[in-house]
Amino acid sequence: MERPESTTESTIEIAEAEKRFPIPPSMLPRTIANLRKTLPPLPPPSPLPQSSDLDARQEKDSDVGANANRESSTTSTLESLLTALGGNERNVRLTLGPPLEVDEKPPRPITKDWPRPGTAATTATVETTATGMSYSTTTSQRTIKYGTGKHANVELSPQPSEDPEDPLNWPLWKKHLNLGALLSMVALVGVMRTAYIGVNSVIAIEENVSYTAVVALTAAPLMVSAMTGMVSLMIARIWGKRPVYLVSMVMIFIGVVWNTHVRGSLAQNMAARIFQGLGWGAFDTLVLGSIQDTYFEHERQLMIIIHYTVSIATMLGSPLLGGTASAGPRGFEVQFEIMSAFLSLSILLIAFGAPETTYDRSVDDTQPPTIERSQALWPTVTYTKEAAIAYATKMKPWSYQASEINIPLILQAPRAMAAPTTVLLFIVTLLPYAGFWGLASSLSLLFSPLPFMLPSAPLGTLMTGPFLLATPVAIALASAIFQMRFRPTVHLITLAVGTGIASIGMLGFGLYLSGSMEMPTDGSAKPFSTPWDLGLNRVSLPVASFLLGLLAGGSLALDATIRPIIQRSTAFTSANLAVGLRITADMHGGLTCLRNFVVGAFILGLPNAIFMWDGLKAATLGIGITQIIVTAVAGVVYWYWDENIRRLDGFVMGLIDLSILKRTASFFETD
Repeated sequence: MERPESTTESTIEIAEAEKRFPIPPSMLPRTIANLRKTLPPLPPPSPLPQSSDLDARQEKDSDVGANANRESSTTSTLESLLTALGGNERNVRLTLGPPLEVDEKPPRPITKDWPRPGTAATTATVETTATGMSYSTTTSQRTIKYGTGKHANVELSPQPSEDPEDPLNWPLWKKHLNLGALLSMVALVGVMRTAYIGVNSVIAIEENVSYTAVVALTAAPLMVSAMTGMVSLMIARIWGKRPVYLVSMVMIFIGVVWNTHVRGSLAQNMAARIFQGLGWGAFDTLVLGSIQDTYFEHERQLMIIIHYTVSIATMLGSPLLGGTASAGPRGFEVQFEIMSAFLSLSILLIAFGAPETTYDRSVDDTQPPTIERSQALWPTVTYTKEAAIAYATKMKPWSYQASEINIPLILQAPRAMAAPTTVLLFIVTLLPYAGFWGLASSLSLLFSPLPFMLPSAPLGTLMTGPFLLATPVAIALASAIFQMRFRPTVHLITLAVGTGIASIGMLGFGLYLSGSMEMPTDGSAKPFSTPWDLGLNRVSLPVASFLLGLLAGGSLALDATIRPIIQRSTAFTSANLAVGLRITADMHGGLTCLRNFVVGAFILGLPNAIFMWDGLKAATLGIGITQIIVTAVAGVVYWYWDENIRRLDGFVMGLIDLSILKRTASFFETD
């Protein structure tokens, strides 16, 4: 006989189940739909009373119906319980049985824009190309500005402001005019440095002074330029670069004009060269910063290569023409007369084409772009009095001043010069660079006397090897391909190859000349012959030029590691892009100052060491072997302690404040 279902019994069981198994906090209803819920464990089944087999047989037929009703009642009870546990304001009901299909949110479509590493901005789409801006994918919603023309899909770095006077917003012709004016002075500085390579012996004979006194005309301005270069970096940080350029240009003009009438007076010659050195420093250390001020990252690489090429080509190539120009009756003064003509043009370019590039940039992240950067290569000229006055008013000699002048601001450049990365680069690249300068300045000492008796024009042609071999090496290793593939292994390989080539050139030059000038010991020499009788019969000038070119090429190969190493250091220590660019320029300028000062001392001392052929052999052997040892030690330091060096860079330059690590109170103190 079947028992009727009892509603009261079901209600009591639900209450007992809820009382015995309370709902845990994690299972409280949520407002978000389609969330997966974890059910509490079901109560254990109650034990059924045992009965004898006889009673089981007698009540078998009646228990079948009762069990069916009990299962239906238990299922209904559990479903009511689960509804109470899993329900929410949307009346979600959980049931026992096979899982039901739930509508899921469709997956996000895959974007067609490839992600750009290292930026929070989105890639440019049709909309962003049209407006020149987009928004960050972060919650800040900062405005991202893009280039124009063929660079419409390139995110601008650094992000420019909305001020038309911002150098990054200048028209392209104005940027190129500024760079051209600065490069004209860079080229003239390179020509001035090597103007005396072919005429040192001539000046020594005319002035009746030692060769060391004559090479001081090259060494002294180099050492002076090292000091003025550092001072230029410090002053430019406070009052901008343009007044420094103008003062330096005036110094160079005085020195060059004076140098056209100094023949016969070594003191006046030295004074004129000192004035030139006072002006060299600014164009050695500030031009890279001006390029960084005016060009975006995607434009900057080519301009840096052009700057580097002009500097190297004019320095190595000018003796080829300078020796020929000095062969006339007026001697070396002709070189400075020619330079005076070009300097007049450079003065006009600097005065009217090189405005101030130092700019304190503040970018409003939420303001959409309101100006358009012109890509025109030629300006739209308006020949009116008002236009001329408006342009002249923008070319003020002094238009910038730092908002706050303090000791940390003044010491930024000296700290960058003292950074471990700068010092290590100076040690690695010094000997080949100084050795080349020393040997180049001593060419007149080696080849002007007997047995060679070379005049100024053939002496200048000895620089053909360095010009033809070193200039392409410098351009190739300054390219973006080498910079992008610069890794620790590439760094070490470049150091090894550059040191090998420089050592071959250094050792080959000294051993070849000294060996060729030694008297043969096999009895082939004529009676009463001297080393001066050998002359050009045993020495090939093209071979000597080629070996000198190997030395210059190896030195520039080592110099190719300077820029990527400094960039890696600044990327590690800089808090933002503006700080990184500033430190990059300071470290390059500091390294240039260190090398110029030591090279000047090297030029003064080397002629005394190589006055005899045996001295040349000993000096080149010492420099070449020492460079190999230095490179090996530097390679070990870079391989094992590269990151530690970069950490020290941040500490020395004041980019890491260790005072925040000092505990000023107990850790357990609370407000």
